[in-house]
Amino acid sequence: MKKFTAKELLSKTMPFVWAKLMLRLITFAIFLGLFALGIFMIVRGSAGVGYILWIMSGLAGSLAYNFLVRVGGYAVRVGHVAVLTETIKTGQLPENQVVYGKNKVVERIGTAAAFFVINRLVDRAVLQLQRRLQSAASFLGAIPGAGALVKFANTVLKAALKYVDDCCVAWIFYNPAGQSAMKGALDGVTIYAQNWKKILGSAVKTAAIVTVMTYIGGFIIGIVLAIIFGAIGGLWGVFGFIFGLAVSLIIKQAFIDSWIMIRTLLTYFEDAPTTQIRVDMYGTLSGMAPAFKDMLNRVKGEVPGDPFSAPAASAVGTASSNVFCGECGAKNPSGTRFCGECGQAV
Repeated sequence: MKKFTAKELLSKTMPFVWAKLMLRLITFAIFLGLFALGIFMIVRGSAGVGYILWIMSGLAGSLAYNFLVRVGGYAVRVGHVAVLTETIKTGQLPENQVVYGKNKVVERIGTAAAFFVINRLVDRAVLQLQRRLQSAASFLGAIPGAGALVKFANTVLKAALKYVDDCCVAWIFYNPAGQSAMKGALDGVTIYAQNWKKILGSAVKTAAIVTVMTYIGGFIIGIVLAIIFGAIGGLWGVFGFIFGLAVSLIIKQAFIDSWIMIRTLLTYFEDAPTTQIRVDMYGTLSGMAPAFKDMLNRVKGEVPGDPFSAPAASAVGTASSNVFCGECGAKNPSGTRFCGECGQAV
């Protein structure tokens, strides 16, 4: 089976990348047109009309972003993840990847609304599992001059977790078609939790490099365009700087973010297929992340006959043979009221 590099997978799945770029360019064009028209009216002496157009540009840009990028881009992103997962799994790219991605999402998840619920739960669960890391980073804030470093670290961590979410969702597509999508997402999060150091470490390192490059690149492009546009007039210089920052961000979101996501997926799937999920992990993660426990309860309601149900139920304290503490995950004999490890009520 052929193994692809991140660069190869990016080049082979460019239709999705171009779609991401187009959605963002259309959104930006709507904002840009009204914003530029506002500057033009101010320069011509119609300041009132110009400021109204500026306000309209913000509102129209926000509406376009929520509809095109968040909703439309959502569908493109999950289709991209489905195609990448199949290619990584089989070593072969689906013939018509756009149609395949669409059909795979409908087959495995159903409606866009269903995926939205699953993705939000995965997103919340992953963020909640990282609370301890963020708390440890916040401790550095007490050190004089470390505030900016903490802020940057949290920015990078948040960016990296976005790609980890995609990995957890990708596990839905990796599993057989008959499996519950919610169970696939649940196990995807569990696999990440068991291998978090390697997966998150790779994502953080890449995200940190890209974040620095994006800031520097965007600032340089913004300054150059500010100088060029500034020759026309002062306000046009501001316009040029904003335009430069926006262009660099759009390029990052369409191309570089896709590349980071692919790199993170490759790291995730190095160990995911062979990872043996520990039963106690369900209880441990339920205690750490309420969103994970919510997913666990949904799985029990969806597939009561699934082999997963018995250990999952025991993980939250309803099994007949053993009881797993929801706080620390320790296994206790059936009938135990308080955990023998941490003392919490079972």
